[in-house]
Amino acid sequence: MRWAVTLQRAWKSPQREEKELAFGQRGNVGPAKDTALEGFSSWEEGAFLLTCWNTPTTAELTIELVPPKVAEGGNSVLFVHQMPFNVQAFYWYKQKDPTKSYEVARYLTPDNTTSKMPQHNGRRTVFYSGSLLIRNVTQADSGVYTLLTFNTEMETELTHVHLEVHEPVAQPTLQADSTTVTDGGSVTLTCLPEAPGLSIRWLFNHQSLYFNGRMTLSQKNSRLRIDPVRRENAGEYQCEVSNGYSSKTSPPIQISVTSE
Repeated sequence: MRWAVTLQRAWKSPQREEKELAFGQRGNVGPAKDTALEGFSSWEEGAFLLTCWNTPTTAELTIELVPPKVAEGGNSVLFVHQMPFNVQAFYWYKQKDPTKSYEVARYLTPDNTTSKMPQHNGRRTVFYSGSLLIRNVTQADSGVYTLLTFNTEMETELTHVHLEVHEPVAQPTLQADSTTVTDGGSVTLTCLPEAPGLSIRWLFNHQSLYFNGRMTLSQKNSRLRIDPVRRENAGEYQCEVSNGYSSKTSPPIQISVTSE
């Protein structure tokens, strides 16, 4: 039997600024200084907890992308599960075949100078668990990553994972056919750009808009019409767009409602 690690997400209140992490090393829990995802904040208002459990030695080594999808400017962890207990060395390569010129990180036995962990190389950090953290990812980071491991019997294992870095969504703009509306009139708000593949969420006074029978949306949710307008509709409106990898919110538009 040996120790293995897995990743869970623990939600926290928006008021908490710090993100906590408990990282389990093979064979024990800790130490606290081996914080593999320290400073990792691609998921807002979240914390990452690494928990340990006993698992058979025959478990297969796997690599998980955390988060599963990432946009340019975010952080990505190539998170290793079931690292062999008797591993003596491992190497990361940015291609399918292990070639020295494509090596991005390595770990050797403790009597070697390269064994100090974690190791930092620019935007990349490799940890004793085998996991690889890439900060502030770009399109150039996309591709196949290969983890090559050697155990004490000098048996080797190759494991691959494909990282795809997506373009972040552009910040939308919000337009209104009028920003001052008489009570009983109508107003139409348009969220731009109206691009395919985007999901749109409407906000009123910085909270999700509560829709009622006087409100209608266009087929792709890019236009909001209020007819008739009432005094309670006065306030700030915004739209939030998402492409599944990132999201951005428009600057607010203030709608005023006046008497006839």
